[in-house]
Amino acid sequence: MKKLGGKACATTRRHFLWQVGALGTSAFLHRSADAADAIPAGVTRLADQFVREALPEGGVDVAKSIWQKPGRGAAVGGKTFAGGIDPRYFRFEVEALYRISRMTTDDRYRRVADAQGHYMAHSISKQHPMWAIGNALELLGIYHQEHPLDDALVGPAMDLVEILRGRRVRITTVDGVNFGHFPCGYGVLKAKDAGWTNDLSMVGSGLVWAYEMTKDKTILEDAVSFAEYFVQPWRPQALGTDGYWRCGTWHEQIGSWVIGPSHYTGFESTDVFADEASWVFSTMTCIDFLMRLYRHRPDPRFLDRSLRAAQWTFRACQFDDGSVGMCGRDDKWLGFTGDAVTQAALLRAHLSDKGEAWPDLYRKAGRAHGYLCEKLAAANLETHGVEWVNRKSSTDPLVNVAMLWANGLLGWLNGHTLFGADNNR
Repeated sequence: MKKLGGKACATTRRHFLWQVGALGTSAFLHRSADAADAIPAGVTRLADQFVREALPEGGVDVAKSIWQKPGRGAAVGGKTFAGGIDPRYFRFEVEALYRISRMTTDDRYRRVADAQGHYMAHSISKQHPMWAIGNALELLGIYHQEHPLDDALVGPAMDLVEILRGRRVRITTVDGVNFGHFPCGYGVLKAKDAGWTNDLSMVGSGLVWAYEMTKDKTILEDAVSFAEYFVQPWRPQALGTDGYWRCGTWHEQIGSWVIGPSHYTGFESTDVFADEASWVFSTMTCIDFLMRLYRHRPDPRFLDRSLRAAQWTFRACQFDDGSVGMCGRDDKWLGFTGDAVTQAALLRAHLSDKGEAWPDLYRKAGRAHGYLCEKLAAANLETHGVEWVNRKSSTDPLVNVAMLWANGLLGWLNGHTLFGADNNR
């Protein structure tokens, strides 16, 4: 691993912005990590598993998948999605495969990424939950970024935006803030809207991707209004008589977003109460939404919440060896370690070298990337990318494990951007 802070390793804000140019942070993260000299065997093994399970027309051959198994909150085996699968990890898989395809010139990865984009474009409809619609919009945006002259999926993207708009509700918080909200589509306890921040932030990111595809400013305004759900404070006992929460999801004492606004437990991957905890599933996708939106609407609150949530990720979840847990220092996950690196990468262009925030994030992200490089090099898929410490997190459902493997790949790629090939063990 490089010596952090050394001249050869340092990524200055000026150099970062020069590389980004007029393309913006998203395009930079999408392209600039693709000049690696060699790919660790574990990375290739993992990418090949995504290829192995994929059907030529998109979707998954369940018999060949190690992740498409019934589990807590998973749709596998049901009728929700075509083929009886759960595609929740496709959005992250596809971005990783496109980028690895450029690094290796192996067109198999690109073909699978293209096919999964088309699967989501033609399989997601008004019957599906909000996270699936948000994921589909993100995927169509990624596909369009890869194929800028191909407008075939722009129409399906607009159809999905209209489905979202048909489900939108107006919320006025107990603090008097009014915004357009996109509820999850199902509730928990007495709430009509589960309000999961991970699910709904992907809806927000999907809206921004749709705006970037179409340049339709009304979609941007939808995203800006919805962002209030992520910058307004969470309030206890703020459930309205209509079953919708009259508050946001930012928890000032935690310094991050709650998992969800209800006092509810028993959901996937952990047994904490949703309104008492944050997790890296949410810090990753919420930061992605707000920083993607920040490029088009530089509201300082978007940067503030994103920076503080990234700081929470490292402060509350990072172990001494650089690895990162799910809801704290519970267990060591390669995927959440990758997410931590990606959070720093998303914030890089907007933080000054002269302040205290970036040097601290850079140092901690460097430790995370060092751990990620070492462990991914010899990754064994049967271990699910987790080193058990306290066993307070879970591999149930396995479709979440697939998502975390993909996020580990993206963290490795984004860390290569920040720290260079010498951090690549």
